[in-house]
Amino acid sequence: MDLRLYLVSGDVPLGSDLIDVLEQAALGGAATIQLRLKGASPAERVRRAAEAAERLAPIGTTFVVNDDIDAALAVEGAGLHVGPDDLHPAAAREALGPDRVIGWSLHDLAQLDDAEALAASDYLAVSPVWPTPTKPDTTAPWGLDGVRRLRDAVPPEVPLLAIGGIDATNAASVIDAGADGICVVSAICAAPDPYGAAIGLRRVVDAALDERSMR
Repeated sequence: MDLRLYLVSGDVPLGSDLIDVLEQAALGGAATIQLRLKGASPAERVRRAAEAAERLAPIGTTFVVNDDIDAALAVEGAGLHVGPDDLHPAAAREALGPDRVIGWSLHDLAQLDDAEALAASDYLAVSPVWPTPTKPDTTAPWGLDGVRRLRDAVPPEVPLLAIGGIDATNAASVIDAGADGICVVSAICAAPDPYGAAIGLRRVVDAALDERSMR
């Protein structure tokens, strides 16, 4: 699982097709992609998840659906991302088995006391680092100091992903604070060239990780 550049689906420019945008992002270096369709019907989420998974599979992209266990179960190989108010990661693991990817969003330090949830999760997501218009109902931002605190508190073998207000101008600072990868929405989905946007973000992240490894 490659978490260096993780894309969550969002609104795309008028005239663009969401699945096309996800494919272009994957070709540009978004190695993990999450389909988030909160306003869609259950049937529509399953249909779009199957379509996205089929398109992304030849690229080798890790594919995850947001908070929809039924869609994850319906699509072969699909993972699941949940938050603290969604299905518990241990329940998701029981339903999906040992081989699917499961991610869990961290909104509060107290979540780290849930050993069962941590054991069931393949990665943890600091959410949000900064305020983000794509999810205005989220909890208070962690900031870079919060990323550092969580990296110190989370076992080093557990990947830590950062999401919320991240783009090419601040991605390096998030990696420097201890994140293993960045998660973006509009920085790619709203871009006129999602392929080019993904390439640019991936270069920033790779350079920041290389610099950190040399310290």
